[in-house]
Amino acid sequence: MILVENLVKSFSTHKVVDGVSFSVHSGETLGLLGPNGAGKTTTIRMLTGLVRPSSGTITVGGYNVLKNPIEAKRLFGISPQEASFHPHLSIAEDLYFYARLRGLSRSESRLQARETIAWAKLEEHSAKNGHQLSGGMQRRLLMARALITDPPILYLDEPTTGLDPQSRHALWDYISELKERKKTLILTTHYMEEAEVLCDRVIIIDHGRIIAQGSPSLLRRSVGIDSVLTLKPRRPFSSADLLALRKIPGVMDLHSSNGCLLIHLREKEALDEIVVTASRLAGIEELDLKEPGLEDVFLQLTGRGLRE
Repeated sequence: MILVENLVKSFSTHKVVDGVSFSVHSGETLGLLGPNGAGKTTTIRMLTGLVRPSSGTITVGGYNVLKNPIEAKRLFGISPQEASFHPHLSIAEDLYFYARLRGLSRSESRLQARETIAWAKLEEHSAKNGHQLSGGMQRRLLMARALITDPPILYLDEPTTGLDPQSRHALWDYISELKERKKTLILTTHYMEEAEVLCDRVIIIDHGRIIAQGSPSLLRRSVGIDSVLTLKPRRPFSSADLLALRKIPGVMDLHSSNGCLLIHLREKEALDEIVVTASRLAGIEELDLKEPGLEDVFLQLTGRGLRE
């Protein structure tokens, strides 16, 4: 459904996207992951024709986005990262306006506006302006806009950023429903749990390049991490302490995070020696052992967190 080949975007001498290639199959949900500034949003803007690539090709539904932009754009809808609402339009008028922009007739636009409002469960708020909605409702309105012509492809650029956990999980239900309708989705996100729940496959981008791709489970296995120990010391570890912990057989890597130490283990057998050593060096206030997630994969591959 989507084919991206050797995509490059440079601003002056800086390459924001550097030779990115990937494909997305019909009905697949692909996650684009990476820290701020990795090139995710720029990639989305090139896919949608909002930014012209420095080089490379993008094909959507068989149409080249640069050579056949109108045909390509009929195939997708966009839920942008930043919300913008006309101050004088109600929700119903907003969606009618967007339907007319996409070429629907007046009667079709009224029908699609009603149907997407119902899908987003915003009927009782249809006379309100978008600015009067809660954050979760605003995100549902943006997704309703993207769905106004019922396109087969949707680009969701950080759709749950800024939402509280309850609103985020509620929006996941809407995205899951789109997956059930066999929509082809490209999702950018900072939330690793979100990617693991929603995405069939993920691509990790850093410094404009793809550094890993595959299903969430495949990526977790690929880095060889058996488990992750989160350890909160009673007093800060010194450089010598960290070096001593790093030398313990079975320890792959160490990362500091919010006053805690994340320890990637190749073997759980290292746990006893780590606990004894850490207790002697700095004391232990809390510890937790879990299976590795996508954020641990990213830390192992790049040495820095996904929200940096």
